[in-house]
Amino acid sequence: MKAYVLILSIVVSLLSSCKSSKDAGTSSSNSTAGKTSGIVSHKYKATGCTTVILVKQDGEELTLIPKDKIAGKLDVDGLEVTFDYNPLKMPQPEGCTVGMPAEITNLAKK
Repeated sequence: MKAYVLILSIVVSLLSSCKSSKDAGTSSSNSTAGKTSGIVSHKYKATGCTTVILVKQDGEELTLIPKDKIAGKLDVDGLEVTFDYNPLKMPQPEGCTVGMPAEITNLAKK
């Protein structure tokens, strides 16, 4: 019986330690300000690509096409924003011939 209690307490302590390390990892990625700066743009609106985010990176301009619609108060042409992004392997939306689809998170006004 003592062996059963010992094994059970080891399993419980291992499970609780795994859970706490998982929580620590997710809390650091949910920051309010993103690490990347860019400018919201509607320069491709005439072709059907509603909103893009322009990022200056290493002397070149990177055009990100948000996967999800940007909130109305942040979808303003020329607005400087900070955000995090994850490039997506998916086709460009119809009307968007320039840029790369991306998942945009932690979007905030700069």
